[in-house]
Amino acid sequence: MKKTDKIAALSDIGKKRKNNEDTSYAGVSPYGVLLVVADGMGGHRKGEVASKIVSDSLSVPFANEKHMFTAHRAKKFFHKCLKSANKEIYNMALSAEEYKEMGTTLVSAIVAQKETVVFSVGDSRCYIVDQNDVLKQVTTDQTYVEMLFESGRITKEEMSSHPQKNLLVNAVGITPDVSNVEEYVIKNEDYKTLFLCSDGLYNMVSDKDIEKTLTIQGLTTKEKAKSLLKQALNNGGNDNIAIVIWEN
Repeated sequence: MKKTDKIAALSDIGKKRKNNEDTSYAGVSPYGVLLVVADGMGGHRKGEVASKIVSDSLSVPFANEKHMFTAHRAKKFFHKCLKSANKEIYNMALSAEEYKEMGTTLVSAIVAQKETVVFSVGDSRCYIVDQNDVLKQVTTDQTYVEMLFESGRITKEEMSSHPQKNLLVNAVGITPDVSNVEEYVIKNEDYKTLFLCSDGLYNMVSDKDIEKTLTIQGLTTKEKAKSLLKQALNNGGNDNIAIVIWEN
């Protein structure tokens, strides 16, 4: 099987939005694999511009990279690219009224030689399917309700119906320097599948159904991505949807 057959990336406007502010990217090179999901914010304030800037700031240098990725090199590469993207979005947001307050979430993974490094800002998520076909969430949402839950002020069940459940506490481009970037290192041998998505997917499709779809035998990654998109749309499609799948 070719490496490109093990990968899928798609994005969809959903059923309720007027434009698509989600961006997905999946790239394979002889030196590693790059996966990106970004969910732009700002609506008419050009969230789609912010998500594309952060995606391009990673994908373009990645395509020109000529050294094998290690976990150390992946971290160095990511922070350099993210710093550049954050500066561009922040400066653009200051430059004109139409770009005011724009920003974007970002979840990205670089599959290096022995390990995979995951980076997260905001509430787009990374999951793995482990060697026992169990879905596990890798990232932690940087949201107000997650903070309330972690401090014991609300229960897991109350999170989904909380009136401020969509309130982010971190995003790319909203401050001069991006901070609190979450980093996770996973051994490549510890997972079968890497799955990245925006909240437009995980708010519409349960973890149980995500796990069920990602572990179906005989389906390609593209077919699995299309199935998950269809489920999100059938369940309401309330937001833009971005999906990236990599099978180890």
